[in-house]
Amino acid sequence: MAVHEGAKSLAPGGHKYKEDTSEEIVPADTHELRLVVAKYEFFGVKNMGLIKRARDFFMRKKMCSEEEPTALILTAFDSPDFDIGLAEERIINNVIFKPFDKLILKQHLEYALTGHHPVNTDTVASMKIQSTIEMLKEVSLNSISEIGFTTLNNHEIKIGALTKYYSESFKTDNKKSVFAYCHSCKEVSPKEFLCEFHFFGADNKQISQIRRNILQNKSHETKNLQNTEGGKIRVLVLNEDVAMGLEIKNFLAEKISNVEIYTYAHYGQMLSDFSDKDTVNRQELPPQFDMIFAGYESFEVEREKRWEQICQYLNDRAKKHNVTLSRNPDLYLVSRKKIQLDEMRNLASWSREVFFAPLDKGYLLKKILSQHLDLLNIENTTVAHNPDTSVLKVANPVEITQISEAGLVLKYYRAISTGAFREFVLWRPEELETPEITGTVNFSEKDKNGGEFFLNHFVFFGMKDLYLKHIRLWLREAYIKAKEKG
Repeated sequence: MAVHEGAKSLAPGGHKYKEDTSEEIVPADTHELRLVVAKYEFFGVKNMGLIKRARDFFMRKKMCSEEEPTALILTAFDSPDFDIGLAEERIINNVIFKPFDKLILKQHLEYALTGHHPVNTDTVASMKIQSTIEMLKEVSLNSISEIGFTTLNNHEIKIGALTKYYSESFKTDNKKSVFAYCHSCKEVSPKEFLCEFHFFGADNKQISQIRRNILQNKSHETKNLQNTEGGKIRVLVLNEDVAMGLEIKNFLAEKISNVEIYTYAHYGQMLSDFSDKDTVNRQELPPQFDMIFAGYESFEVEREKRWEQICQYLNDRAKKHNVTLSRNPDLYLVSRKKIQLDEMRNLASWSREVFFAPLDKGYLLKKILSQHLDLLNIENTTVAHNPDTSVLKVANPVEITQISEAGLVLKYYRAISTGAFREFVLWRPEELETPEITGTVNFSEKDKNGGEFFLNHFVFFGMKDLYLKHIRLWLREAYIKAKEKG
């Protein structure tokens, strides 16, 4: 019937649902087949190509337009046999897992029926919000070491660029991500760059787990860190915890031959000595410093401003002693407490590293030797590393302006092509329970608020009950935070 009559076959075709009491529809050439919902089990793995041929047929018979092709939704049970990768084709709008959540089913059907246009907010309830989430991108992991990892990239990465990374190689009992910054980037072939990254703020469990995994591999290799050239390196240790300050001083003096170390337990006394004020506990200081090890607790109030104050005092001191400073000293923070994700990202913009107590001294030594080639280590030090081709995902912070249980609106510097897939992380403290949620672009538009940004409307794809529960928890917490700010 469809072969001969095309769009006119839609009105009399098939059987009415028993509870549908609407009037009969008169066949017309203008009718369109807007949506097909099919069981995945009906097609199976071998017959997925039927879906594309079916939609091509609908377009040939004018049962839908090329601009607004028939939406296709698969239903399936969430089982180990179902491979969502088979369904991630741009001809499929979504996969709905059974048993259905009625509300989420209704919203996803609304997205499919609306086509590539913004959905009716009365049907899909969204929360307008200015928030940051993570958009994931896979890169090729090349190797992993005790202090970082290397990747192969198709573009150059700026030295010092900090990003968050997810990998099974970083997994402990409560984390699977780590911050890392680009330490070096070398072109190894046309459009292929080997980039070395160093961890930033990795906790002791992660460091121990990574080291253990590397050393348990019998084929692991080592790289020597034996610096041979360097003048006097002046180090300042500031820590209200006198025992911790002394521990750092003694360790550096024991392992590095060319350091001159000054310690302080009081912030005010340090600033006073920077200004050469005559006080009872005054120390005679050099005109400049190369490295500072400071307790995180000394920066708990107005953190960045306090560091700016120290730098200003050091600059004033250098001028007073007719010394030209090429840069501020590297700041290494030592913390006895956990640090929140947002704060860790902020610390990376003005400090070189964060170490956690109790100190993993081997890790500390290897990090500073690799960063300061003018530090002369007394004993030969090695860094173990392994080839590693496991999946590594880069977490890029992105801004969203709207979110619901069925999708989100992403503010981005460009329009992402319709049908493209991206993975998102709506971060919560229970990181191992935080899923990576897939979304597909349904519609893109220029941001009406001006600027060069675009609003990319994503529909969550292949939603499972676990994902839905996570989104609802995230929405509740985001709403509470928004209320507190407001």
